[in-house]
Amino acid sequence: MKKILSAVSAVLLTTSLSVTADPRWNYLGVGYTDAAGDGPYVEGSVKIAPALVLKADYSRQSVGRFDFNVIDVGVRYLTGFKLDFSPQSQTYLLAGLDSYSGDADETGVYFGAGVKHALSPQAQLFTEASYHTIADNYGSLAGGIAFYVSPDWALRSSLALNSGNAKNEFRFGVSYQF
Repeated sequence: MKKILSAVSAVLLTTSLSVTADPRWNYLGVGYTDAAGDGPYVEGSVKIAPALVLKADYSRQSVGRFDFNVIDVGVRYLTGFKLDFSPQSQTYLLAGLDSYSGDADETGVYFGAGVKHALSPQAQLFTEASYHTIADNYGSLAGGIAFYVSPDWALRSSLALNSGNAKNEFRFGVSYQF
């Protein structure tokens, strides 16, 4: 029981500490993804207005002898809603367009909500819940971390747990913040 209380206390203390770093939105990244197939990805995000972020990514994935492209273009609307237990977190709504092309082409939309949190000046966490109309419709719960090895460079990793027949997605990469 003491171990559980100690762990809970440590997590609450960590999330309630005053952090001077704000979540960062402007970056370009590359890496590896393992989703419906596996392969390289390129992604980027830029804050285009005080409450609007444009995000896009492209990946070339392979399954056996078959190759296909995955494109995701969307926006994040920063709500300004603050969490009482974590005032430095940014909540947002997300919406966008998913597209797969290769042997079969398919396009759909997605929408959801998320939270981005600067855990420390060196680490940012994010969590998103979304619903996708592509590939027989599925829900997704994603989470990830960006660990800054310098002010401009970060290592990024994320995991998306998907419902239905949609395969879970793992990503690992590096990004440059601007």
